[in-house]
Amino acid sequence: MSLFWTIWAGVVVGLLLLASLIEISGARSGFQGANGFILFTSGYLTVLSSPVLFIVTWIWADLLTAFIVWGIGAAVYAALFMGMVKVIERMTRKDS
Repeated sequence: MSLFWTIWAGVVVGLLLLASLIEISGARSGFQGANGFILFTSGYLTVLSSPVLFIVTWIWADLLTAFIVWGIGAAVYAALFMGMVKVIERMTRKDS
């Protein structure tokens, strides 16, 4: 079970990092338009994948463990997402 959680978390963090790098690259290039779209999409995909995490944990462990893992995963992802937004803001800030 721990291997499944580790793989899922690694994929989610990798997706977040890839989306952040794409956003940073685009912001530095000065693109106009859908700023933050890739980062938002990565968050949306993570939310859509969370029922898989919940169901697999429920089947392999129990319902309480599934709620705990799902809650911790959501809190950690929200913190990582907001941290990446702050990093992107700081890296793309233009000094006047």
